[in-house]
Amino acid sequence: MTSSNFNILIPTDFSAQSIQAIKYAQVISRNIKSSIHFINVIEASELNQENDTDVQEELIKKSIRLKLENILNSASDGEEIISYKLFILRGKVYDRILETAALVNAKLLILGCNSADNSRNRFLGSNALRIMRSCPVPVLSSNQYSQLRSFKNIILPIDLSKETKDKLNKAIALAKLDSNIILNIINVVFDADEFLINRLGQQLLKVKNSIEKNKVNYTAEIIKASSGYESLGEIITDYAKKIEGDVIILMTQQEISNTPYFVSSLAQEVINISEVPVITIAPN
Repeated sequence: MTSSNFNILIPTDFSAQSIQAIKYAQVISRNIKSSIHFINVIEASELNQENDTDVQEELIKKSIRLKLENILNSASDGEEIISYKLFILRGKVYDRILETAALVNAKLLILGCNSADNSRNRFLGSNALRIMRSCPVPVLSSNQYSQLRSFKNIILPIDLSKETKDKLNKAIALAKLDSNIILNIINVVFDADEFLINRLGQQLLKVKNSIEKNKVNYTAEIIKASSGYESLGEIITDYAKKIEGDVIILMTQQEISNTPYFVSSLAQEVINISEVPVITIAPN
């Protein structure tokens, strides 16, 4: 993957969080040459079936284009307005987003999400969870607390699960887009015995070897924590804040779950509490 074909897809419903996703795309585009694509989905409930739905749809599309144009103008903050392509489609939000991601060969999907106590954003709840869980494209999520100031300092928690290799490969692909990007590898150990620490150390050595072969900048460390002091999500978010991280990369599904559209409790916790945006990767 090279920056010349780094296509970003942003679902937007013009909520505060989806507007924030536009700002994220602007930040990424400063470092990585990107093509920006927006999608807005018109659902059947938005059309009055008693009237001419085609006429209604054209009016809605005109309003959507105008809203996006106004938002991009206000978000530019004196910078050149990003070039983009807008898709306005009818149907189910989840289906149309995944279809469009495949159509434009998206390499990153940026999804604005409210925190768990606000259910009004339709990209939250079942749609957001299904997208994060099954989308073959990495998904960058934002909540109302998170800010993306640059795209250089990536936090990559690893463990002994089989999904670590897939997550590492995709993280390396992102890091290779810009020589200034650093992967910060962390391995969190709770009250572990020496045997487990040694296993994790061996895993970390393999990860380091893989990164070095790809000539990517990185740091790596094992963090020892006490059970009951902090949750894993809190440790990861605290670490990301401490080193002024830009994004955290997590898998959406823990190895033990086979539930369709399941998103791990760790990923949900971090997305909800982190001031650092989160990229989730669905297992292959």
